Amino acid sequence: MQGDSKIVEIMDRLGVKSEFKVGGLQLTKQEVKGLETFDFSDCPDLAQTVAVTCAIIGQKVAFTGLESLRIKETDRIFALQQELAKFGAKLEEGSDEVFTLIPSVSMPNEVRIHTYDDHRMAMAFMPLMTKTRVIIEDPEVVNKSYPSFWKHLELLKI
Repeated sequence: MQGDSKIVEIMDRLGVKSEFKVGGLQLTKQEVKGLETFDFSDCPDLAQTVAVTCAIIGQKVAFTGLESLRIKETDRIFALQQELAKFGAKLEEGSDEVFTLIPSVSMPNEVRIHTYDDHRMAMAFMPLMTKTRVIIEDPEVVNKSYPSFWKHLELLKI
């Protein structure tokens, strides 16, 4: 029922197959399916995580449906643009509210992510930890929506 449930379908297009099993979830890498545009009208809160994922897997993609991100806990478009730039990626605003994600071509040894007092900013940058060391400023911000986030993150086998 929640927009967040669409992440399974979106990640499938990005080459991450989700298989729900008793006691957990298994993620398997597969080929990236044809990517051109993601419409986030029904799930704008997922745009940050998808942008980070596209940036680190080298996928240039257009995003639409981001209008409401400017009026969330922070201006998430501005915040995302600032933090993506820290590892060489860009989210460029074009005409008709279409944004283009330009992926990173190189990766620093460490990236420090500012959260802007926004729980989604902290959680959205976790895919980046598969490529480099990530330091989240104000990690307690996740307590708003997912107090066990860091504990659950430690359980991942990466």
